[in-house]
Amino acid sequence: MLNLLSRVIQPSEIVIKKGSLIRLKFLDAKKVFIICGDESFEKYGHLEKVEKYLMASQISLVAVKKIIGDPTDDNVAKIANQLKASNADYVLGIGGGAVMDTAKLVWALYENQEASLSDFIQPHSIPESRNKSKLCLIPTTAGSGSEVSNSAIVTINGKKIPIISNYFVPDLAILDPNLTLSLSPKITAHTSIDAFTHGIESYCSSLNNALTNSYSLAGAKLIIENLEEVILYPDNVAAREKLLYGSMLTGLAQSLTSVGGVHALSHTVATKIKLPHGNLNAIFLIPMLKFNMQESPRIVEFIKQLGFSNIEKLEEWLSRIFVLTKMINQWGPYSKNINIDVISEATLKDICARTNPRKLTIEGVKSILEATF
Repeated sequence: MLNLLSRVIQPSEIVIKKGSLIRLKFLDAKKVFIICGDESFEKYGHLEKVEKYLMASQISLVAVKKIIGDPTDDNVAKIANQLKASNADYVLGIGGGAVMDTAKLVWALYENQEASLSDFIQPHSIPESRNKSKLCLIPTTAGSGSEVSNSAIVTINGKKIPIISNYFVPDLAILDPNLTLSLSPKITAHTSIDAFTHGIESYCSSLNNALTNSYSLAGAKLIIENLEEVILYPDNVAAREKLLYGSMLTGLAQSLTSVGGVHALSHTVATKIKLPHGNLNAIFLIPMLKFNMQESPRIVEFIKQLGFSNIEKLEEWLSRIFVLTKMINQWGPYSKNINIDVISEATLKDICARTNPRKLTIEGVKSILEATF
């Protein structure tokens, strides 16, 4: 019953601004289990800095490096076994959305050692946790908002499934823009469009409210105002910092309201083709908004509050991002023997489809898939 109430669940502590990674030096821990991203994280000295701060406070650590790709039930279980052997009292996930989602899922299995991820498919089915360890999440991209959200995406038996639990919201989140400086323009665009999509879909969600609307708008504005600047001038730390805050705010919003049809489509198509989640969101965003506009006035309302006179102006902005970063603008060339009818039916079953502002239909989803093929 409690989880049916509209509640704001967010980290106990959010540390912000450049250099805030030093907060790890003051972590209340004896042993930290670190889950981090690909070789670039180590290449740019970020892992070395994390280790230095922890060792300065005589905190021992175990690091699982080079987490690549979205989490699956198999790789999460393997890492969870390593965590169980370590007996750590703090789990630290540092990386993009997939890494932070992996950390959440691994942590959940550590706290519930007789369980499997399949036991948690029903929303809010993870038992009350924090018996063995605390959780710290540190984003290295401005996109998923996973560092403040109550969800994690995992592939189980070939199907992407969002697992939802308020216990996923970490004890500590650290937003240090220095960690995003090495991101390429294309990845910056992928992740930022994902964050923007969180904002507009949360605002238009059937579960929206006045508070989440303010988070959505504030976060989306920061993304609109700073994304092109960061693409053109990657070393602009101030603009990158604002992107991080934008991602965090829209992450909070979507965590409280869920998202909609864009994410339902992206989740489903991603099980069949290899395109980044944020790129898929960018492909489906405008067509889905136009579909929803036929019944929901909130899309135009949101767009105008961002300073765009109509959806065509938003589409122009997005098109510039596509051109500047050479992002993929159609999913079809990456598909092989995909049945659009099957994909459309699967999209309707995605949990995010439930909160879309317009009821999704097979015909509606097919029209979007065909228009972006």
